Amino acid sequence: MNIKIELEYIGTNYCGWQKQRNSLTVQQVLEDIIFKLTNEKVILIGSGRTDSGVHAKSQIANFTIQKKINLRGLKTNINKLLPNDIKIKKCNKVSNNFHSQFSSLQKTYLYKIKYKNDVNVFEKGRIFFYKSDLDIKKLKKISTFFLGEKNFVNFCKKGYSGESTIRKIESIKVFKKGLYIDIRITGNGFLRGMVRLIVGSMINFCKGNLKEEEIINALKYSSKPLPRNYSVPAEGLYLFKVKY
Repeated sequence: MNIKIELEYIGTNYCGWQKQRNSLTVQQVLEDIIFKLTNEKVILIGSGRTDSGVHAKSQIANFTIQKKINLRGLKTNINKLLPNDIKIKKCNKVSNNFHSQFSSLQKTYLYKIKYKNDVNVFEKGRIFFYKSDLDIKKLKKISTFFLGEKNFVNFCKKGYSGESTIRKIESIKVFKKGLYIDIRITGNGFLRGMVRLIVGSMINFCKGNLKEEEIINALKYSSKPLPRNYSVPAEGLYLFKVKY
C-alpha cells in the first residue's frame, strides 16, 4: 500500500527534513513513530528537502507499507505520538506510481518578513525581522528579474542536488500588510538555498547593496556569481504548497 500524507511543521527544533546521522530531523521522527505503530520500517519520501530551521505549511510525503491498515486510525495515532510542532493534516492511499518528489509539478515557498518593530515572543523563530523599512515597489520591480526559465547556479548553495541548475520561476507575489511582508515564489523546482538567496537579493537591491546589472549578470552568466552571500535566515521560510 502506497500512503500519501500531508503535514505541517515548525522547523525550529529540527535539522531539516531529511534524515541525518546524530541529528534530529522531521523525517526521522515520523519514521520512528510509524515503525512503533506498525512494526514495519518504512522510508518516507518527501516532496522536497527543507533545511535546518525551515518550516512547512504543506509538506507532502509518501511511504509504502505491506499490511492493510486503517488510514484514519493511522493518522490519529501518529498525531498522538508526534511532538507539538509536527502534525499530519491528511492521510490517504494513492497509486503505486505516486512519488512525492518526482510526481510534483509545482511548488510554492513563502517567505515571511517583519520590519521596523521587532518580532514578539509568538513570532520569534518563525518570521525574519528586518530593522529598516522596505520599499514594496522596489521589491515587486526586482522580483520580475527572476521570472522565467533561467540558470540559477549563482542562487543556490554549493552541493546542490541534480545535474542541472536550470529552473523555471512562474510567479513571485509580494504582499504587504502593516509591518509584515509575505513573498510567495512558485516554480517547477528549487535548488538548495535558492529561495533564500532570491529573497536576500531582492532585499539587498532595496538597500542599495545590489544593482540591477549585478542580478542580471548573476542570472545570465554561470561564471559571474554575486559579490557576497545575500542569503536570508531560514526562520522566515515555509514550504507553502505542492501541486500534482
